[in-house]
Amino acid sequence: MTAALALGLPLTVAAPALACPPGAGESPDVLRVTVDDGGGHLSEYDLRCDPAGGTHPDATEACALLERLGGPVGPEPEGTMCTMIYGGPQRATVRGSWRGRPVDARYDRSNGCETARWRRMAPVLPAPAVHDGSGGPGA
Repeated sequence: MTAALALGLPLTVAAPALACPPGAGESPDVLRVTVDDGGGHLSEYDLRCDPAGGTHPDATEACALLERLGGPVGPEPEGTMCTMIYGGPQRATVRGSWRGRPVDARYDRSNGCETARWRRMAPVLPAPAVHDGSGGPGA
């Protein structure tokens, strides 16, 4: 301990790590979903899984989807060809952690790939109430 003090090493760094076992008091599956409907209305939901809960309106189905997908859907690979079909002004973020991994995903409906990506995330993300140009109902 004297050597640590002489070197100016902080002794308190290890204390918080030892205070509680890894993962105690926290869920590895906590996500904050923020949705901008494109018309100035923001909605925010907390989604907790294992067990499903939080303020998300369909937590059970949203958690089941994330489990099937292995977590939130990531962006299309660089260079992917996408249609330029505009799906609407909606935007969303999903932040937090899934299975101990950090999540910071952004979603929009700016082209065909992004609109399809949004759809794959339903019911984590809501189905927009606008027509998306695909010939089907807005979603």
